[in-house]
Amino acid sequence: MPKPPSSKKIVAAPVSLSETSLDWALEHIETYGDTDLFPVPFEYAAIRRTWKNQGGVREWLLAQDIQKWECRARRRCLVPKHRFGFRISTQLDPLDTLVYTALVYDLGRDIERQRIPITKKAVHSYRFLPGQAGQFYDPHYGWESFRKHSLEQIRTGDFGAVVVADIADFFPRVYAHPLENALSTCTQTRRRKAKAIQSILKQWNQTISYGLPVGPSASRLLSELALTIVDDRLADEGIPFCRFSDDYRMFCKDERTAYDRLALLAQILFDGLGLTLQQQKTRILNRQQAFEYFMTPRRKERARLSAEFASILDNLGLTDRYRKLDYDSLAPDVKAQVNALNLEQVLEEQIDLGESIDVLLASFVLNRLTQLQNKKPLARVMASLDVLYPVFKDVVGYVSSVAINLHFSKRKALGKQLLDLLDDAIPGHLEYHRCWILNVFAESGKWDNEEALASVKPQAWGDDFSRRELILARGRAKHKTWFKSEKLRIDNLAPWDRRAFLYAASCLPGDEAEHWWNGLKRAGKLDPLEGAVVAYARQDPIT
Repeated sequence: MPKPPSSKKIVAAPVSLSETSLDWALEHIETYGDTDLFPVPFEYAAIRRTWKNQGGVREWLLAQDIQKWECRARRRCLVPKHRFGFRISTQLDPLDTLVYTALVYDLGRDIERQRIPITKKAVHSYRFLPGQAGQFYDPHYGWESFRKHSLEQIRTGDFGAVVVADIADFFPRVYAHPLENALSTCTQTRRRKAKAIQSILKQWNQTISYGLPVGPSASRLLSELALTIVDDRLADEGIPFCRFSDDYRMFCKDERTAYDRLALLAQILFDGLGLTLQQQKTRILNRQQAFEYFMTPRRKERARLSAEFASILDNLGLTDRYRKLDYDSLAPDVKAQVNALNLEQVLEEQIDLGESIDVLLASFVLNRLTQLQNKKPLARVMASLDVLYPVFKDVVGYVSSVAINLHFSKRKALGKQLLDLLDDAIPGHLEYHRCWILNVFAESGKWDNEEALASVKPQAWGDDFSRRELILARGRAKHKTWFKSEKLRIDNLAPWDRRAFLYAASCLPGDEAEHWWNGLKRAGKLDPLEGAVVAYARQDPIT
């Protein structure tokens, strides 16, 4: 007689992260940050301090079944793109960021194989090439290679019209289902890790069926995978095109063909990914217009020095508006050209432009003035915050850096001026700006503004970005009495605030913090990340 079917349930083996991918993920975050928008959480320093210790975060993560990973609390807020434009940006929990980055790293080569090959010169954004110090993408491909290829097409091809198109709200609006399908088909050997990524994205998106978190580097590679639907269709139709992230350019023999292909692109985007084109940035150019556009992508009217500076950056391939420009990475001849300019005057010209400020250029100038420790424009910068609103992060970096060398009385007055911005109608209305203001005091206790900090009331804001930075700032300011009274209510704090409090409470005198931490540990109230934070606080208390 045949044996009856077994009633035993088959249990799938757990899916684990690899040591290689996890180590690389932490190195990537340490080098490039968890985002390019928010202050890097101190938790990564805490994680690194005990990374390979027995019972540490690394060992705990390696033991997890990633298919069952439960996402932790993330943070989202509005970030200015320009004077009147915003985007919703996300900062993931540090453990989620490590897991997400490691998983995408593991699938990176499979994803890259699904894309149009580099040799076709069609897709120039975020080509997967992991390397030393956590390098994620090939540095030889980016906005500048995209621009140069566009110029080459115009110079050498028989094209009378060019479609220039930009996808509207790409990251937050891309449909989840086509991306999930692409993840499922891009790999045969790592399908369960692909499913783990799908599960994580569903948890972040909750009840909606679209969107990638804006901020983490790993999201960029997934966005590229999503757009293979569009790229492959254009290639199958024999349409000459190139793309950088959400910017498409299609090269056509005449204006009629250009309109047909623009309509096709719009249809593919909507049907395949639920996306639309941004009307203000989509146009059809004739050959001469396209040539001028690709030669001088910065088309705003400028004063003389700003135009000269912009020309240097454009002509020497420094136009990647998606990446912060770093003076130290420039070639010697480029540095010489930048050094020959009066950067203070360039900044003055940018401020005088008002709403037409060039965000990339202003950001570069502020960062270079920071490197030079040039204090001369300080008063002008502080008086022009309404205009410098889109580059507020760079403003704060400049102010906090040059202020360290001021006389203590001037530094204190400047610190008070920064804190007063928290109630200002323009800079202080965004939690993103408040976060960066308070981060100045969270990072350094040299501002002598303990009393002013004590009077700051976070209850009026209702956001965890500001509250967390204020907790850290109060730790730097040694508000011991406040920590003594508030530590009894730590269970009421949100996770990001709770970790900040655990670390900042190291300002408590004697063994008070040690006894309190031990009590939490005995009661089983510290998760693995909080345990790392406490270990870090013991070894490197806030000062």
